[in-house]
Formats: sequence, C-alpha cells, structure tokens
Amino acid sequence: MKIKLKNKDNPMTTLFCFNRLGFCQTTFDKINSGVQVEVERVPNKAWDYVEEVKKQIKKKKNKKEGDE
Repeated sequence: MKIKLKNKDNPMTTLFCFNRLGFCQTTFDKINSGVQVEVERVPNKAWDYVEEVKKQIKKKKNKKEGDE
C-alpha cells in the first residue's frame, strides 16, 4: 500500500517500522518529507500521522454516436 504524511507541519518523531524486515531510515525520512511511499505495513499508532493513498479511477469519455 502507498501512504503519505497527513500534515507536513506535524512530522513523525517516533521511529515506526513500516517494513517486515525491520526499521528503514530511508523510508521514514521519505514519509516525513511528504513523499508517497510504498510500505508493507503500518503500525496502529502511525495512523495518527499518515494516510493511505488510493488510486483515482479516471473516467473515459464516450465518443458521440455520430462521430466516426
């Protein structure tokens, strides 16, 4: 899943682990800088600082029936 920081004025100060292999300082720094990051899991207490980024579905415009 992709996550991003809710508010850049309120960065995470506690070191949360977002990967199954252990803590990654690079991932933590990217999240705090406001970049969207792909993570394996989110600790419950971290949800106060981050939110999930959901894919936006683009609607296709239909062609008018007379145009070919």
